[in-house]
Amino acid sequence: MNTAEPTRTTNPLHFNDLDPSRFEDLCLDLLHGHRDWSDIRHYGRAGSDGGIDILAIEPGELNRERHWFVQCRRYKKASAATLKTAVDDVLAEAQDPPDVLLIAVACDVSRTAHQEFERYSKSKGVSRPLLWTRSVLEAKLYIDRRDLLAKYFDVSDSPGTPSPADRVKQKLGLKERLIDGLIRPVNYEITRTRPFERFKSSSAIIHSIADTSYPDADISGDGISGWFRLEFFDLYHNGIEFITGIQYVVMTSDDSWAPVEYDYEPPSTALVKLKTWHIGCIPYRNIVEIDLLGDEFYPVPHLYCQFADGSEPYEEFRYRLLANDSYPFQLPPETRRPFEQLVA
Repeated sequence: MNTAEPTRTTNPLHFNDLDPSRFEDLCLDLLHGHRDWSDIRHYGRAGSDGGIDILAIEPGELNRERHWFVQCRRYKKASAATLKTAVDDVLAEAQDPPDVLLIAVACDVSRTAHQEFERYSKSKGVSRPLLWTRSVLEAKLYIDRRDLLAKYFDVSDSPGTPSPADRVKQKLGLKERLIDGLIRPVNYEITRTRPFERFKSSSAIIHSIADTSYPDADISGDGISGWFRLEFFDLYHNGIEFITGIQYVVMTSDDSWAPVEYDYEPPSTALVKLKTWHIGCIPYRNIVEIDLLGDEFYPVPHLYCQFADGSEPYEEFRYRLLANDSYPFQLPPETRRPFEQLVA
């Protein structure tokens, strides 16, 4: 009788055992399948990288490219101060801050340090800071890239792992199911001015596939809640947009803008305070399954997602200006500035 050969280990992966350059290679492999890049450049192995191990360029809206700066740090521990130093190292020789700053580390990071990393990065002009910790890297390997386990850790891959072609088919099949189940026919004018009215339900429950707290409140305190309710906003090319809340911004006459607290009052007419919807974009690749019927607690669609981008389901956030009754205008990310620059 044939029996499957057992894997070598199911213990946590030891990223610290990798040579620093090998850890960079692993991050590069994971990054390749993360987006549809127009260009990706690995500088780390060549030395003199100016703090940037990997530069990745992603096609964006209106033919605008999004630049990702990636730094791979094989830390055993990473405090808030350590992460701030990594941010400074990446940005030290950059003419402009990137659209996305991704720091990949070989250890886990506390919630406080993670939040401080995000706050500090945004204060330096980074639109979207991301942190891939040990647990995030391990989840990506086991969920998306099991083929890399043998390459880097001598861990056997399981039979039947989906190929890249299979993953594309799965994504498109899920997209079709989502659109068929969530979208109702509406006229063009409604779609243009009130896109959320195309959805059969006004909201959905978002679950982490790792959550065990539902339907009780998630009181673990480890990052964002394992499940929560969001209102639909619109579809976009790569997934679904959700309204995560109201966010105020201030804007100058040259259209530079920055988010502010709701009770902030501009000191002069040079700054105009505006109201926006804060939009979270959940890509199809992070949606594992959908339950259109819901349950006795929430009879609305339930989306089960990988929290694979900085321990969240979103690949990016957008700000849509609430003005009159027209389609909410998206504030251009390229004119976002650190708040300190606007009030200087």
